[in-house]
Amino acid sequence: GRDNAGGGSTMTAVYIILGILLFFFLLSLLRIGVRADFAGDLADTRVTVIAGPARIQMLPKPDKPEKPKKPKKEKKKKTPQEESTKGKEKKKPSLSAQDIKTLLPAVWASLKGGLRKTRQRLLIDPLELSAVLPGAMDPAGAAELYGYINAGMWTVMPQLEQLTRIPDPGLHVEVDFDSEQLRLTGRLGVSLQIRDLFAIGWAFAKPVIRWLLAMRKRQSAAEKAKAAQNAAKQRETVHTAPDGAGHTTTSTSTKES
Repeated sequence: GRDNAGGGSTMTAVYIILGILLFFFLLSLLRIGVRADFAGDLADTRVTVIAGPARIQMLPKPDKPEKPKKPKKEKKKKTPQEESTKGKEKKKPSLSAQDIKTLLPAVWASLKGGLRKTRQRLLIDPLELSAVLPGAMDPAGAAELYGYINAGMWTVMPQLEQLTRIPDPGLHVEVDFDSEQLRLTGRLGVSLQIRDLFAIGWAFAKPVIRWLLAMRKRQSAAEKAKAAQNAAKQRETVHTAPDGAGHTTTSTSTKES
């Protein structure tokens, strides 16, 4: 009797484990995605997240019922120490043009590696985008950007169509030299299975981390070079200063009684 009870509990545990594994397997097959509708001004963009049959509007955010306002708390006066440390906060790292140029090849290479693992399960539909680049402020820069975008489209799109499913792509780019704002119209939808999301994320991890380390190394070297240059300028200023410059002298006078 005890053997039967022990065997029954063991089989129950096996069934539970198999049920959990089956649940996660079916969950990995769930399609998730995002749909964006552009209406000219980026502020009017509508973004919807898709998870199976569910639709969640992200932008613009749905109106929420107004909550009763709480009485404002009096702000505590900062101590002199807090005021002195206020300006010593860490600056956020900024991306330079060189950083972006080195990032794009790494992102594209890792994206291709991840998309190969999805075996065309990633669906881009709809893809109907029309972009009007502003050229009033910087005509030469707008024309250069237009050339880069077109070159990228002719280079990337054929490979993207081989790695994903794009039933009916439609892309259009032009420059308006009288406009000062970017105008983007059209629709864009991307969906994939959850397992494909993990595959793409894993493909991104190694090259992006390598790029981040290289970027920090370049920024650290640039900061050290700038600090050394500033120190050299200060030393040069001290050596070339006229006699007595930068020094304060005190004198005392005595009155004869």
